[in-house]
Amino acid sequence: MPRILLYEGHAPTRDFVATSLVQAGFEVVSVEDPARAYELYGAERPDAVVLGVEGPNGKAAELAAWLRQADPRVLLVVTDREHLGKAVGLAALMPLKPNAYVADPTRRELVLKLQQLVAQAGERPRPRGAALVLSREPSYRGDVKPGVVPRLLHQIWRSVSDGILVLEGAGPGRCVFFLRGAPVAARSEDPEESLLRWLAQSGRMESAAHAAALEHMAGGLSAGAALIAAGVTEPGEPLQATLRAHLRATVVRAVGVREGRWRFHAGAEFAADGPTQELPPLPVVLAGARLGMVVKSFHEALRAVTDAYPVRTAAFQPLLAALGLSSGDLRLALSLDGQLTTRAWIAARPQELKEALSLLWFLSMVGVVEFQEAPRAETPYALAAPRRRRALPVERAEAIRQAALQILPGSYFRALGLDFAADSEEVERAYQAVASRFHPDGFAEYDLADLEDLLTAVQDKLTAAFRVLVDDEKRRAYQSFLLVRFELAEARRPGVDLDAEIALKRGERALRARHHAAAVASLRAAVERSPREPEYLAMLAFAELFDPVLPPEERAHEARRIARKALALVPDHPRATVALALAEDALGDTAEARRLALAALRVHPQSEVLKRALFRVNRVR
Repeated sequence: MPRILLYEGHAPTRDFVATSLVQAGFEVVSVEDPARAYELYGAERPDAVVLGVEGPNGKAAELAAWLRQADPRVLLVVTDREHLGKAVGLAALMPLKPNAYVADPTRRELVLKLQQLVAQAGERPRPRGAALVLSREPSYRGDVKPGVVPRLLHQIWRSVSDGILVLEGAGPGRCVFFLRGAPVAARSEDPEESLLRWLAQSGRMESAAHAAALEHMAGGLSAGAALIAAGVTEPGEPLQATLRAHLRATVVRAVGVREGRWRFHAGAEFAADGPTQELPPLPVVLAGARLGMVVKSFHEALRAVTDAYPVRTAAFQPLLAALGLSSGDLRLALSLDGQLTTRAWIAARPQELKEALSLLWFLSMVGVVEFQEAPRAETPYALAAPRRRRALPVERAEAIRQAALQILPGSYFRALGLDFAADSEEVERAYQAVASRFHPDGFAEYDLADLEDLLTAVQDKLTAAFRVLVDDEKRRAYQSFLLVRFELAEARRPGVDLDAEIALKRGERALRARHHAAAVASLRAAVERSPREPEYLAMLAFAELFDPVLPPEERAHEARRIARKALALVPDHPRATVALALAEDALGDTAEARRLALAALRVHPQSEVLKRALFRVNRVR
């Protein structure tokens, strides 16, 4: 099916033309913004482009020039948007170098011109990849209702299926691609969900970088390659982490679709179209359900088991890693012990009603929670001989549970109690210390009851953390992943340097330990790698105040120089302001130091570091 990109600024005309082209057998992507049209052309590579022109010097003319420069072979059909009595005429539109001109796009002439141009472009090759999979008859199809798409993803995961799930009929069309039951790619007709648009709107990419990436895509690069060429990210794990984050956001939106139609085409040939990103399927099922379903829908789904007793099954612990629960969801899941009815368990959580209902619905769908007619007995195996173990003190059991809830959903560094800059030796020492605290052998004299599964899950997490972080290459790849996945560098400029970030963390650690020479050395290394990052400059300015190599007055002058450089990049940066105020105070200008701190506090009234700086400036001399 030939694909047409339609740019038309007049909404009624755009809708009419799009409908006419679809009825004629074309696949249509319509937009009203020239920048989005340019972006979609680079991503979709349509067979032809239809431009509704408002005049020879309008936005469509600029878009036509962009397209011709990016791809001289583009099939361009120009229509006169002002056809209602104000025809511009073919001669005035000749500078756009169109392949065809249609005075009135609402007439049959436009369809005939497009059919002729596409036919002359040559016989279309046989479908391959995703086109081949979609050309087959759907294996299954149905209507989309709240909760339907999450169940579909769960069924696809359970059956380890390969194929493409197509969602259409309400809003923009979407496709989710599966290999072995896991989402590996997604495609949306909504321009707002494209990779570049998502990065720009989420604040991960500046406008200049966005424009540069669009230029590279129009020149034939893929979206990922365009991001690298524009300096937004680095190849390897940083790029892969960005692609995974975007894929997750796109799939979650697809799972949250509430109405329309769905169909599933079986086949894995789409894998030949290019690289894919495997995404854990169950976490996006829960996130998408929460996005697309309201509290009433979850109530209706659980109505039949309102008076039953929900309890975790034996499958909960083996599937714990696949479930990908947050700390809050894990805390709720662990409270499902079969002692309360569904009604009572929900009523006890009025402040987190939707989270509790959606989690219970999700866990029951996955099969790790079942509903019993009677409350679960305190001793599950009443006929077994009693275990000769002491009960674990309640306070200690609660402390272990809370510590585990901090470890399981966090990063590998957090699991071992390490910071971002830890090396392999620190990893080994931390693993030995933390693993021994949670090893079941350390509780041999106690009856662990429900804590046994939790301790096993913690040991699995600690072992995985050790295997990744103790290896230098794997640790660097994981650090790059964290910079995007957990947004450790959300206040940084795009394209944060991994080595610079590690140097910063080591400098901060050295400052806390009062190893001032090591702190200055590490922070200077961070600034050398990223000289325009204000946070690095601010930390270096602060460290320079304690540099043991320089005399006190020179330290203050150097700190003032570096702090002013940071403030030139971000005028109200709190830490840079603190460094400058302390430097002015050290040089004897207490009034200026107080003025700087007070002015910054008006902008950042909750900043503790500014409050401490003002207190220090105001201290009695």
